[in-house]
Amino acid sequence: MKRRQKERIAIIIGLGVITVGLAFMFSLQLQNTKAEAFVESYGKLVTDSRNLTQSYQSQVGKWKLKQYDNSTMVSITDQYLPKFQSLVDRAKALQPPQKFTRSRDFLVLSFQSEMESYKHFRNFLTTGLRAEDDVSTKFLSDALRYETNSFSVFNSAR
Repeated sequence: MKRRQKERIAIIIGLGVITVGLAFMFSLQLQNTKAEAFVESYGKLVTDSRNLTQSYQSQVGKWKLKQYDNSTMVSITDQYLPKFQSLVDRAKALQPPQKFTRSRDFLVLSFQSEMESYKHFRNFLTTGLRAEDDVSTKFLSDALRYETNSFSVFNSAR
């Protein structure tokens, strides 16, 4: 091979190596950007969930203090259930990187369990059946457990 051909081959190989390196760096940057976007969305969702839960629980507190009767509390619950469904829908819509998938899945389960709790609480308010209140409490406990699992998996993945 002539010297000129060897130089061309070396240049082509060098450009190939540089191209592969740039593609790899771009891929890593894209993955980091996706992870950062998920972390931000996850945090916003958790904050919105906490605010909604605190707001609803303050209404339950008023019911416990007899400031609301059962009928009023049923009406309030009916107003809040679609808001909790919205959280479930937003959580399901998250597109996490693979390492955060389980965290998102636990968050969905947490939101669904909390919403189920309030549905059974509503049933308790309308029927007076203690079993409905017990089921409500179980679902609320499950929601907390799923939330804890979500946070644990999330923090491990970071």
